[in-house]
Amino acid sequence: MPTARNRGDEPATGVRQRTRRAVLDAALSLWSRDFSAPLGDIADRAQVSRSTLHRYFPDRQALVDAALVDAIETIERVSEKATANCATAAEELDALMRAMVDVGDLILFLFSDTDRFTGNPHWDSDDEDEQELATLITRAQQEGALADDVAPDWAVGCFYSLVFAAASSISAGTLPRHRAADLAVRTFLHGLANR
Repeated sequence: MPTARNRGDEPATGVRQRTRRAVLDAALSLWSRDFSAPLGDIADRAQVSRSTLHRYFPDRQALVDAALVDAIETIERVSEKATANCATAAEELDALMRAMVDVGDLILFLFSDTDRFTGNPHWDSDDEDEQELATLITRAQQEGALADDVAPDWAVGCFYSLVFAAASSISAGTLPRHRAADLAVRTFLHGLANR
């Protein structure tokens, strides 16, 4: 009996991938604003039937887990890509913040409720990412781009708070994406004082 590959059914794989991606995107978009949004709303947003959604994700928890993994992987991927060619720590901080604001729905999904993923095996709550950011901030201080009398841990908290504020403003429709990113970067690197 021929396999799908032997029959030339490669497009079906593409269709499956696109359908799965549409469901994940719909879930992340809706759950970034309302984590109680039901699967029926997600299916509607993805423009698939509820039975199609269940073929990919048999229950809500399966979709939550997949969305969690996808959000983390996407943030890591866009962050690495954004900072790959930066020459200075300040440029890297600027690019990293803009990349994170650009995927603001994922930030809101992951961090709107700090207890949302407690106990989920896909949620890694270690401090490795925060330590990497603290190291980058220390480099920026050594390069003279940031005040050296500010504790890196404090600056890490400020960085993430500004990303979250920008993502929230975009989600609420109070700022366009580019303006929110500009304000977040400006506030982090230069403060709010008149220049």
